[in-house]
Amino acid sequence: MSKTLFYRKYLLNRVSVGKDVIDYLENLLARDEESLNHSFHKVMVHNWLEDDVQLYNTINEYYNVLFVPVEYASKQNISSFYTSSLSFVTKIVKMDFMFPYRRNMFNIDILFNDKSSSDCFESRITIEEIVSSVVSNRFNNKMELDLSNFCNDPEFAKRKINFYKIDLLANFKILMLRMGRDVKMLNLSNNQLNQVPLEILNFFTRGDMIGLNLSNNNIPSIQEQFRVGSKVEHLWLEGNPLCEELEVNDYIKKILIKFPRLLELDGVRINQHGIIYPFFKHFVISSQKKTKMVVEKFVTMYFNHYDSKPRSKINMFYDMNAVLTISTDFSDYEDLAMPHYEKCVRNIMHPIKRARTENNKCIFKSRNSITKLFEQFPESTHDVNTFNVDVLKHDSGQMLLVIDGIYKEQNTVLEGIYKESYTGDAENKKNISENYLQFRRTFIFNIHTANGISLYHITNEMFTISLADRERKDNSFKFPIRKMNDLSLINPDKAEIKPISKAFKHLTMLKKSEVERRLKAYNWNINLALKKFIEDVRNDIISTEHIEEENSFSDVSSDFD
Repeated sequence: MSKTLFYRKYLLNRVSVGKDVIDYLENLLARDEESLNHSFHKVMVHNWLEDDVQLYNTINEYYNVLFVPVEYASKQNISSFYTSSLSFVTKIVKMDFMFPYRRNMFNIDILFNDKSSSDCFESRITIEEIVSSVVSNRFNNKMELDLSNFCNDPEFAKRKINFYKIDLLANFKILMLRMGRDVKMLNLSNNQLNQVPLEILNFFTRGDMIGLNLSNNNIPSIQEQFRVGSKVEHLWLEGNPLCEELEVNDYIKKILIKFPRLLELDGVRINQHGIIYPFFKHFVISSQKKTKMVVEKFVTMYFNHYDSKPRSKINMFYDMNAVLTISTDFSDYEDLAMPHYEKCVRNIMHPIKRARTENNKCIFKSRNSITKLFEQFPESTHDVNTFNVDVLKHDSGQMLLVIDGIYKEQNTVLEGIYKESYTGDAENKKNISENYLQFRRTFIFNIHTANGISLYHITNEMFTISLADRERKDNSFKFPIRKMNDLSLINPDKAEIKPISKAFKHLTMLKKSEVERRLKAYNWNINLALKKFIEDVRNDIISTEHIEEENSFSDVSSDFD
């Protein structure tokens, strides 16, 4: 009888294992044959009192090995599962079957080569092939790999594979390297993650991944060190403890430090002014804490979604049977410049325009029709510094909200005219091809409670638009929110000026007065100031009187005190 047959269904324990068995296991490991992945060994743990996941985690921690268990069972004080990991079995043997749950006692037995893959899965297939199939089926033609709720995939349940934590994917290196090369969007939501899975992310950050979804997990912080060269532009973190414990400003700043190229956070675009926050000038009713919280969240989220392309996510704010009407006060010439409004406006008080839409009342009745309409409108940007927000009513069943302010959008008609013929300054062209509009939007919300949570949906909206007058136009978009992911300062105070001036002086060896002059000239944007400095050095136009003497530059720490 050969050794291979001799060791089939062979009970390994502290008594039965000798040097010949250990030598045999090491020889098998050295051969690394593919057929070994079709052999499954039954691991039996005596007197385990906790659940299966706790058992896997304890074994993983003690033996320092990742494995994918199959067919877990607990009967007569014995918890058992199957594994195809020969290295895991060998470690147990070499550590003399010691296990921390019962210190210094050999409470693990192994039934070696008890089953084949055909016995476990009713076909000759390995765990690696099953996992590869599940992962591949979650990769779509948009280059998105959806690993959400991965451990509960129906294929694992069908084959009784206990994929108890997503970190096990790090074991499948060839698969992960292949997927990491092609994936642009990675979804790791709803996986009960207690920390950012760096072992998995490392496979993808080397590739072209620009989107990462870590929402609805148990991640308490993002202190882990991501790669400096991270290309992530779209990030979702909502539904994690880190979102609840941090104040909003701190939350966004910490995220932007880790992800310097971020364009979108939790589905909200980070625009040219940074994340938008509303500045409310007044409330008609007393702004109770709950009212203020609800309104701030709505205004922040809604107008960021509206200013993002595509606007498809705007539909989540509306009731299924929501009703929208739009009215404008444009001249015929202005209508020509903004044809997207002319065909959807219901102007009851304007007889000429009312006649144009006599057969179409221009009342949009449904969430989908409202979303479809807004998606046809040009790209826009709202100036929240101009917002007036009036809360006319807020009780347990309804909220009535009126918002007016200024926004701008592309003038697609003039832009098309000037695209080929315009030869002037680029900034002037931009101003010509943008419309500055004054709006008033009246929202009526229906409020209902589900599982103790108040849900707000817009049931009616009245949208009124007119061209902004000269004064309003000149006073809008003057005070952008701080751009937290850029090396620039807006209206800086002394405490902010000091470090950026110190850094610029260290890089250029210019005197303090010249440092501040150059930074002020470029609105405290250190990137632009450095570009100009390098250009001046190349052209040799920097006067020696502006350069700090070498022996006086030994200590710059006191120069800006």
